[in-house]
Amino acid sequence: MLDSARIEEAKAACLLATEPTSTPSAELVSSWRRSHAALGTPANVRDVPCVAEDLLDARLLEMFRAPLQRFTETLGDTGLGLLLSDPSGRILECWSADSTAERHLESVGTLRGAVLSEETVGTNGVGTALATGHLVQVRGPEHFADFYRGAMCTGAPVRHPVTGRILGAITLSCEIAPRPELLPPLLRTVSAQLQHQVLEVERPASRRALETFVTMASSHTDPVVVLGPRGLVMQNAQASRLSPERIAEIQEVCRDISPGKDGTRLIRTPNLTLEVNSAEPGNHLVVIRSGPIPAHTGSGTRATGPARPASVLAGRSPDWLAALREVARARAERWSPVVLAGEPGTGKLSVALGTPSMPGRYPAGHSVLDSAESHIIGSRDWLRKVAATISSDEVVCVRAAETLDRATLAGLRSVLETAATTTPLVTLSTADKREAEDLAVRLGGDRVIWIPPLRDRVADLPELWNAFARTAAPAARLTLSEAALRMLRAHRWPGNLVELRSVVQRLASAGKIGPVEVGDLPASLRSEDPALPLIEQVELRAIRQALQEAGGNRAQAAKILGISRATIYRKMKTYRLTL
Repeated sequence: MLDSARIEEAKAACLLATEPTSTPSAELVSSWRRSHAALGTPANVRDVPCVAEDLLDARLLEMFRAPLQRFTETLGDTGLGLLLSDPSGRILECWSADSTAERHLESVGTLRGAVLSEETVGTNGVGTALATGHLVQVRGPEHFADFYRGAMCTGAPVRHPVTGRILGAITLSCEIAPRPELLPPLLRTVSAQLQHQVLEVERPASRRALETFVTMASSHTDPVVVLGPRGLVMQNAQASRLSPERIAEIQEVCRDISPGKDGTRLIRTPNLTLEVNSAEPGNHLVVIRSGPIPAHTGSGTRATGPARPASVLAGRSPDWLAALREVARARAERWSPVVLAGEPGTGKLSVALGTPSMPGRYPAGHSVLDSAESHIIGSRDWLRKVAATISSDEVVCVRAAETLDRATLAGLRSVLETAATTTPLVTLSTADKREAEDLAVRLGGDRVIWIPPLRDRVADLPELWNAFARTAAPAARLTLSEAALRMLRAHRWPGNLVELRSVVQRLASAGKIGPVEVGDLPASLRSEDPALPLIEQVELRAIRQALQEAGGNRAQAAKILGISRATIYRKMKTYRLTL
């Protein structure tokens, strides 16, 4: 049993360089001393520092993502969160299989990009495993920082099986729980599996597969899977939500494909549409263009942070994620029709399709019918076309239904009601929610799913920018400077996503390469007052006031505001707040 009082006394004696009445392990004392030398007292460790995503090792994450994802699926209802770090203690990814683990990781500020080295937060299951080079378990007050007092971390370094070099660390983190002795053997097994994964990837063919995967994963918003020799599987973040059955389906498809020079093959299965490139024996690059990517349920796996719907669409803001979840629910419950409304350019058609839409290029199994065509070929012929399409097994999306007159709307409603095997989707472009609800009623829909405008999801701007930049000019590396990002956040975006994409495409067409500064942005953006919208100003003032009241302690400020520690970190990062 953990004797907290004795440990606290021993730690205090260690920090004061006095003789303790009880002596913990020499390894723990050494870690406290290293932490003391780097940080002073535990009171100096107020929060967990974070680094930008572009500083995280994508190659290491993608090499280990698939086996760690599979391992996490066994952790349902255990309250255990799983972490992967690089050799510097930077967290590359967090996984959790239940809400208890998710809440725990959030409560201690452990999220992607957090830095958990001993030099930044003191003794802990990540940094101390890296510092000592072997498995450690740190419980409650054994941690250096006070905010880890209720946590238990079991961490192990992952070494290169040939050179012995430390590649990173894996850590199981949870609230203090009984039977902690069960965790070290479990972690040793996982560490050994990762070493085996390294051996597989180090083979020449596997190494080429990994290099191909890292390149493709960074330039695709679609799910990407690479099947290498000897059963090696690598998945990007989007593909990590594929069920084991779908992965097995992809493996079965690729098993009979021989390498050739005929480029990419388009293969359709009962559940998926795949682009498969097999450049050499045993290596298959697979891009999933359409098909179900269900979120795991029950004891399934999910990354920490806001629960993201099964989607390849960029964005993490709450309203955006809520809209995606609502669309998924509507399709599952067979609403007829599913009505999506919002301002022009907000991404309604992309949400309906479940993938970024490109004019004239839609995923297999989907048909997009533009209401504007009714004004060209006539309402009767257009409705016949809709009826013929709905009678097929394809998912039908009717866009811009607000342009239809009353008679055609009534006809469309009758046609949509005949849909038997699929759920039709209808998009409406309007800024008036009452108008959208009225049109939805005329179409036979009793609810409207509202797609938020870009000005209400400015936190998504970096991710959206990167997605558009990868599509427009993947080799140009059009990254936003902090000043340019502040300018974009201040803009009102009347054209929404279409306007943002246009800005990126103009830069790409002009041959711009590398970081984008304020001077590179269009004059229409630079001429605006860069003041924040009113709501964001109020939020910013509240955060500043809470930080002032808390004396700069972010954890205390989060309590004052009634939000989580991770949320205040994200907000401070969004508003560029420093202490």
